Amino acid sequence: MRNNMLFFFLVLSMPVIAKDKSKKLVSRTTLESGFTLSTNGAMNAAALHGVQYWGIGKSRKPFKLGLGLRFTSSLGSSTLQYITAPASITSGKTGPGVFFASNIPNNIDTVKLNGTQVNALNVVVHLNTRIYKKWSAEFNIDAVGFSFGSHKNATLFYGDGTKQQANFSAKPTAGNALLISDNDLGSLNSEFKLFYQVGKKGKVNAGLAFLFNEYKLGSTVKYVNSLGTAIEVDRYRTKALLFALGYNVILK
Repeated sequence: MRNNMLFFFLVLSMPVIAKDKSKKLVSRTTLESGFTLSTNGAMNAAALHGVQYWGIGKSRKPFKLGLGLRFTSSLGSSTLQYITAPASITSGKTGPGVFFASNIPNNIDTVKLNGTQVNALNVVVHLNTRIYKKWSAEFNIDAVGFSFGSHKNATLFYGDGTKQQANFSAKPTAGNALLISDNDLGSLNSEFKLFYQVGKKGKVNAGLAFLFNEYKLGSTVKYVNSLGTAIEVDRYRTKALLFALGYNVILK
């Protein structure tokens, strides 16, 4: 999903970039702060961020790159399912090829938690392009950081879903890193949004957020599945597509 959003953003920005035929230069533009509220009913999140943008282009700078920090706090209901996280198990692949690899259903187990609450502080990368006058579009994505949250009670469904084991303790995976697809580690947030500038200092925005939340069990699960594959795992992840609304303030 993240990769599809990035592709769509790049296609959208190409006509704007093509109009600037002058030699491209990079210079600091705006420093902004903002918040986003997002939900899909089962998952709710609030995010605060600060970002410094750099414009690309000699004059109008229609395309901007940004680097900042984002704090995302999410609440999930007990209906959410967390599935086996490591790509080496879900698809049997690692590295860039995992993006094109199919999942192996027999290798994927499910964890249910008594509600979830994950706090993540990550470095975030922004890609922004002006569309028309006060309108702009942006894709942003968390790159690296850390997460924390309280312990939760977990029930594991494993062995092709035919076996159940309760009384696990789980907590958010501490480290976060954007790698590729299921190689990703921890809890990461990404957004695709449209912005409309209000006055000189404000920007309202709306779009979609895509949230990875990951929990780690207190003990490693080990068994051999029906395919004869030895499973050894303690990380489980949920992926949520959310509707998002937000507001940015231009600080300078």
